[in-house]
Amino acid sequence: MAVNTITIGAGSLTIGAAAALVNFSSQVTACRLVPSVDQGDNIATLSGESVAGDRTESFTLEGTLLQDFGTAAGTTEKLFTMRGQTHVFEFIPNTVKAKKITGSLVVEAIEIGGDVNTKPTSDFSFVLVGAPTFV
Repeated sequence: MAVNTITIGAGSLTIGAAAALVNFSSQVTACRLVPSVDQGDNIATLSGESVAGDRTESFTLEGTLLQDFGTAAGTTEKLFTMRGQTHVFEFIPNTVKAKKITGSLVVEAIEIGGDVNTKPTSDFSFVLVGAPTFV
C-alpha cells in the first residue's frame, strides 16, 4: 500500500451560523479534532461471567490562535463574548482535499497576554456537542 499524507493548510475554521459567522482562519496556527474514549470496567458476576463496561466517546476541537486583543473585530474578544455558548463550526484542514469537519461546539474564552516583546498565542479547547460529521 502506498503512503498517503496531507499538509494542514491552506484551510479554514469558522464558528457560528451564517448570520453571525466568525472566521478564525487567519489567526489559527494549529487545529485538530481530538477523540477521547472512556471504557468502563467490566462488571464481574457471581457465576464467573462478566458484563462489559460502558463505552463513552467524546470529541474536542483543539489548537492555537494568535492573540489579537484590542484589534477591530478581534477573535480574542469574540471568543470571550461567545464563551459558554453552543455554536456550529466548520473545520477544513486542507481546501485542496475538500473535506470538512462540521458539528456543534461550546466556545470558551482564551488566555490574553503573554511574554513581553512577543506575539502571544493561546491554546484553545472546545468540547463538541455530539459527534462531528465529515462532509
